[in-house]
Amino acid sequence: MLKNQWIGLTADKFKPYKNWTTPKGGLCGTYAASVFMAFYQDNLDDTIIPSFIRFKYSKDKSNLVHYLRLFIQKRGLPTVAYQVAHGLSSYFSYFGLNYRARATMIGGWQRVVKRIDQGQPVIVGLNKLLGSTYGNHWVVAYAYKETTEGKRYLKIHDNWGNYQKVIPAKWINGTISLPY
Repeated sequence: MLKNQWIGLTADKFKPYKNWTTPKGGLCGTYAASVFMAFYQDNLDDTIIPSFIRFKYSKDKSNLVHYLRLFIQKRGLPTVAYQVAHGLSSYFSYFGLNYRARATMIGGWQRVVKRIDQGQPVIVGLNKLLGSTYGNHWVVAYAYKETTEGKRYLKIHDNWGNYQKVIPAKWINGTISLPY
């Protein structure tokens, strides 16, 4: 691993989703999943979202958020990693897509590095008890860096309007990714 250098996707890949912000507390799992899925559709697999939900490169998030919320947060309650992963997997199953979301509750840094090295973003859970200034929150990580001093950082889309935020990786509480 290179030290003191960002590794991963570039922020400009997430600029199209800059305005994909969570309108109220508790729905960040759905909104992070929406950004994650839109990125996949726009950059990796245009069949991952049916066109009646969202066209590739569309800036309109409303249908995608609506559908994902039905699978992930039907009641609008906060989520844990397994709920977000199960919701995504249920979405994939419902639409006959050959994907399964994977949740991890330990080894978050390793999962982030592995997926980003494969050219994929990762949905990351942040924990208030681990120091997160966001409180408990879901974001999409797309780059990482480790310093020569051993400090680790992530570049994220935070779904509060900042698509190039840098945060400490020690805030990671869980991850959701798609095995490649």
